[in-house]
Amino acid sequence: MQLEDFMRYQDLVCQAAQLPRFDWNGRRSLKNNRNLAKRMIFWFGAVNLVYHNFGCIMYAYYADRSTKDPMDYIAELASVGAMLGFTIVGTLNLWKLWTLKPNIEKLIDDFEELFQITKRRPYRSHHYYESYTRFIRNLLIFFTLTIAYYNALPIILMTRELLTESQKLSYRLQSSTWYPWQFQGSIPGFLVAVVCQGFSCQVNLCVLIFSQFLVSFFGIQLEIHFDGLARQLEAIDARHPNAKDQMKSLIRYQKEIFNMADRVNEIFNFTFFISLSISVTCTSSLAFSVTMFDLGPALKHTFGLLIFLIYNFCMCRNGTHLIFASDKVLPAAFYNNWYEGDLAYRKMLLILMMRATKPYIWRTYKLAPVSITTYMATLKFSYQMFTCVRSLK
Repeated sequence: MQLEDFMRYQDLVCQAAQLPRFDWNGRRSLKNNRNLAKRMIFWFGAVNLVYHNFGCIMYAYYADRSTKDPMDYIAELASVGAMLGFTIVGTLNLWKLWTLKPNIEKLIDDFEELFQITKRRPYRSHHYYESYTRFIRNLLIFFTLTIAYYNALPIILMTRELLTESQKLSYRLQSSTWYPWQFQGSIPGFLVAVVCQGFSCQVNLCVLIFSQFLVSFFGIQLEIHFDGLARQLEAIDARHPNAKDQMKSLIRYQKEIFNMADRVNEIFNFTFFISLSISVTCTSSLAFSVTMFDLGPALKHTFGLLIFLIYNFCMCRNGTHLIFASDKVLPAAFYNNWYEGDLAYRKMLLILMMRATKPYIWRTYKLAPVSITTYMATLKFSYQMFTCVRSLK
């Protein structure tokens, strides 16, 4: 097994949106050079994603305030605000991935060197690989279905309206966005707007998926090494003549794992922050929109709600699994036959145990931990916001 086997689905996501592939020194597969057409497809989607932020703001500014029911106006603003949250998270993640690409590739290169240890010692790499692959494959299937439904919704609605007796067309786009050309009542203008939003959605969701898969990739690598450290501590024999040399190497190994985990946390600090902060308002807005629109748009908002819930859940799940994996080290060191070792061995073991006293935790700029506890706190606050808006009806 090679480290690049863990990057299989990340590469598929890059190909879907023509994102530049992440490469490192230990990668064996040939680099897939993007031609001019592929680069233009990516930049067309990226430009439309950036414009989508401006279009949502302008649509909210020009929204009709003269509606008889103020809840309809609030629902429309909630829908626009939720979509704006999506585009902001996608745009900022794209910017961070683009600017931090060299740092991420250097980090993967260092993980490649560390991964070679797993081939010489009894690690459970295959077990972690299977669970990791199964999890992100299911995520990829769900996100693919979401992209397909989101982009097909305008055509589905227009086809249904054409088949009705009145044949009155509403010209609904994937999301409420302002464009500088006329698309209401104009089939060519409508189709151009649908294509622009389709490319924007493709890049947006692919960036979200890719950033989430990267977090999962680094998380599973750290889990493998924390688990391997615990297994080596359980297997070491304090009576063996080389026990002290083995303990020295394990102390260095533990320090290297902590350094790698800190570097991952530093790279994804911004991703953790914007995902957890923006999801609070967007989740409540999407939940409110689901209860206010008819079946087609309501199903679209339901998919959007599930995307935010699953996206943040996966991120916090990775942080929690990392906590559990790092928490294995201290019991493994304690139940070692340390009492049969000499004084120098026991002092070195004590240093390792002091470092492992607390489990390793990813934190958002050293504040909120990236864990299921934080995820539940954001859900609770989102539900409070949702009930507050619903009570105004």
